[in-house]
Amino acid sequence: MLRPLLLLAALLLPASAMAQSETRLRVSESGSVALQPDELVASLRVEARADTAAEAQERVNRAMAAALAAARAVPDARVTTGNYAARSDRDKQEVVAQQSLNLRGPEALVALVGRLQAEGLLLDHITWQLSETAARQGRDDATRAAIRAVQERGAAIARDLGLRVSAMRDLHVEAAPDARPMMMAARAASPTPPSVTAETITVTARVTADLLLRR
Repeated sequence: MLRPLLLLAALLLPASAMAQSETRLRVSESGSVALQPDELVASLRVEARADTAAEAQERVNRAMAAALAAARAVPDARVTTGNYAARSDRDKQEVVAQQSLNLRGPEALVALVGRLQAEGLLLDHITWQLSETAARQGRDDATRAAIRAVQERGAAIARDLGLRVSAMRDLHVEAAPDARPMMMAARAASPTPPSVTAETITVTARVTADLLLRR
């Protein structure tokens, strides 16, 4: 019985010594990529005033139907409508009704927004952003850049200590929210299309990893 125990102790001793020679190093680095936004987002309002709620709603419905037809004629445009709301203007003895129109799509929407403003719609905001596909690709590229930064920094620290990186453990990735470009505030009806500059959007990811260092 004693002989097998001695043999087992001899087998475990190198593994124990190896574990003691390891150094665990935690490294955090960020990676980022700058992307040109590829999707325009705009929100407009149809607003109508009338003596009665029914008449105000009818005017909103007519204007919204025309706006929807114009928006759906733009290739690749995605169009949705918001909730309908109505309120009483006691000072003017009128009913004010309104409904929002939300647009998402290519740059051609800028000209459409100008036409809709000329037809009486009110612009709440318009901005550029990354599409879901572009944002996902940006996060992947930023993550790869952060992982490379972790590997390079870990290798540099290991060299300074006279060691080498033997393995990477417990990798944690955190993607930061995309930086948003400027957003225009509400504007009154205008016959000219709004000026919207597609500013660069930075996508950032942060990676934290535990590195095992050995001689």
